[in-house]
Amino acid sequence: MPAYTMPGLMTGQNTNDIVKKLVDLERRPIKRWETENEYAKMQIQIWGEVKNLTTNLQTKTRALVSFTAPFATKSVSSSVEGVITGEASRAAKSGNKSLEIIQMASKHQLSGVEIDTDIRLPEGSFTVYSGKSKETVTFPGGGLSDLSSAIKNMAGTIVEASIIKIDKDSSIITLTSVKTGKKNELQFSDPNGILKLAGLVGENKATEEDTEQNLSLDGTKAKAWDPTKFKKSEVETDKLIQTEEGIVLKPDTAYSIPIAVTEIKERAYFEVVVEGEAPAVMELGMSFEKEGSARNKFLPINKTDSKYSFQAGDFASDKNLTAIIVSNAATTPIQIKSVTLITPQAPGTAEPVKVLQEAKDLKIKIDGVEITRETNDGIADVLEGISFNVHKVTEEPVTLKIHVDHAKGSALIKEWVDAYNELMKFSKEVTSVEKNGKISDKKESDDSKAADISRDFWDNKSKSGLLAGENSILRLIASLKTTANSYYPATKENGFRVLTDIGISTGAVGSNWEKIQDGLLQIDQEKLIAVLSENPDGVRDLFASDPNNDAKMEEGVGIRLLEILKPYNQYASGIVTSKVKLLEESVAGNNKKIKEHESHLISFEAKLKQRFLYMEQGVGKNKSVGNYLQNNMFRGNGGE
Repeated sequence: MPAYTMPGLMTGQNTNDIVKKLVDLERRPIKRWETENEYAKMQIQIWGEVKNLTTNLQTKTRALVSFTAPFATKSVSSSVEGVITGEASRAAKSGNKSLEIIQMASKHQLSGVEIDTDIRLPEGSFTVYSGKSKETVTFPGGGLSDLSSAIKNMAGTIVEASIIKIDKDSSIITLTSVKTGKKNELQFSDPNGILKLAGLVGENKATEEDTEQNLSLDGTKAKAWDPTKFKKSEVETDKLIQTEEGIVLKPDTAYSIPIAVTEIKERAYFEVVVEGEAPAVMELGMSFEKEGSARNKFLPINKTDSKYSFQAGDFASDKNLTAIIVSNAATTPIQIKSVTLITPQAPGTAEPVKVLQEAKDLKIKIDGVEITRETNDGIADVLEGISFNVHKVTEEPVTLKIHVDHAKGSALIKEWVDAYNELMKFSKEVTSVEKNGKISDKKESDDSKAADISRDFWDNKSKSGLLAGENSILRLIASLKTTANSYYPATKENGFRVLTDIGISTGAVGSNWEKIQDGLLQIDQEKLIAVLSENPDGVRDLFASDPNNDAKMEEGVGIRLLEILKPYNQYASGIVTSKVKLLEESVAGNNKKIKEHESHLISFEAKLKQRFLYMEQGVGKNKSVGNYLQNNMFRGNGGE
C-alpha cells in the first residue's frame, strides 16, 4: 500500500492547480459546442421570425389577389350628412341621383289606460298578430309583471311589452311592434278578456265570415303555358275542355286562363277544387299587375282534401289578379270543378284602446319616383347593387352619391406595403456583413496550430447578421426587388404595368441612391387614391390578372410574389422548416458530444490525479533512498 502523501509536498509543485488547468484545457471543446448551440438557437429564432414575416406578406398578398379584394367597392352617401348610409357592390353604377325622404317607417306603439298596479288578471289565452306572424300567449294568471313576462317569452318575436308606473297605485302597460311598417301593425284576439282587464284593448268582437269570390274560368280564352315543359298544350286533340262541371286538363298540359281583374287583399288565397282523382301535388300559379307590368308566380301546391290553396296575398298583396294558371303533370286527365278567391277578415277582434304611434311605411322619392318599403334599413331592392339605410326625413331633395370607395383598397395596399417592407428590412439586417470584422479561428498572439476557435471568432461573427451569407435569404431579397420593379401585361384598356403607375415606388425622383437600393417601398397616397377612384379594376389587374382568359390568375405582382414565398412556408419541406430542422439536429448533436465529453473529463481528471500521486510517491521514494545512501556514505568515511 503506497504511503500517504500531500500533493506537491515532495515535488514542491501545486499539482492540484496543474490538474485543474489540464482539465480546463481538455474542456475547451465543450465551451465551443455550447457557444455553437447558443448561436444555433439564435439562428432558430431568426428563422422563426423569417417564417412569421413571409407568412404575413403571403396573407396580405392573397388578400390583394382575392376575387373579393375591395378595389372596386363602391360607397353610398348623401349631400346632406346623416340622411342615408349604405354599401354598393361592383355591379352598382357610379353617379348621382335625386333623393327625397318623405316619411320614415315606424313601429306600431300602443298604450293601455291606468289600472291598479296590484290587479290580478285571470287565467286564459290571447293572440297577437303582426303582419304575417301571429303568436298565441297562454297566461297562467297573475299581475301586470307576470303578463309582461308572458308576452316577452311567448310573443317576443313580434311585440315588446313594458310597464310604466304612474304613481304608487297606478300603472300602464305599453306594447310596441318589433317590426316597422303599416302591414306589421299589432292586432289582437282576446276571447278571455285578459288584455281588456289590463287596459290595452276594448271588447272582443265575434269573428266575421271570410269573403269568398268565385272566379269564372273561360276555357275558350285559355293560352298554352310553358309549352317547352308541358309539351301537349298546343296539340289540338289535347287542348283544355270546357264543360258544365268545370274544365278538364289533359295530361302534360298547362294553361293561363284570364279572369276579370280582381284586387288581391292581404292574406287572400285562391282555392282550386278538383272533381274525382287528383294528384298529391299540382303546379298552380297566377298572373298579376305590379308597378305597371305583368308578373307571374307558378309553383307546386300540396293537396288537402281534394283542394289546393295558393297563397296569392303572400306574393301580390294589394295588386290586381288577371289570370289563373293551371297544369296537369299527371298521366290521367284532371277535372277542375271551381276556383274561389278567399279573403280572410282582419285577424284582430279587439281594438286597441290608445295608439301612441301609428305603424307607417317608409316613403322616398328617387329621381321623382315614389317608393314605399316596410323598413328603414337594408333596402336592397330599389337600386341595382346597392343596399342602404335611411335615417331622417329631408326638407328638400338631396343628392344620393354612388362612388368608388377608395379607402378600403388603399388600406389593403398599405398593409401589403408594410408587410413587404418589414420582411425586406429584417432580411437585410440578418444577412448584413461587417466589412471591418475579422473572422479568425485564433487570436493573433496565438501561434499554436492546435488552438481552438477563440472568442474573437464569435465577437467578430456577431458584428455581422446572424444569417450573413445565407443564400436562401439573399435570394429572397433579390426576388422581392425584382418582383416589385418588373413590368406586367395590362389586360384592360388604360391598365397599369408597373407599381410606380399606381404610386408605389422605392423612392421619388432625386431620392438618395443608397435608400433606393435598400428596396423599401413608398406610397404616394394622392396618386394611389386617384387611380383607385378612376380605375380600380386596373389596380386589381396589376396585382392579379388573367391574360389568357382561362379563368386562372397567372400574372401580376401578387401572383409572382406568392410563387416566390411558397417554398419558404411549406409545412413539411419548406426552406425555413428545413433550416430549423438542421439547426435543431446540430444542437442535439452538440448536446450529445457535451454529455460524452463531460463523462470523459471525469475519468481524465481522475487519471491525472492518480498519475500525479504516483509521481509524488516516486519522488518521495527517491528522496528516501538518496537520504539513506548519503547517511551511509557519510558514516563509511568516518563520520559519526
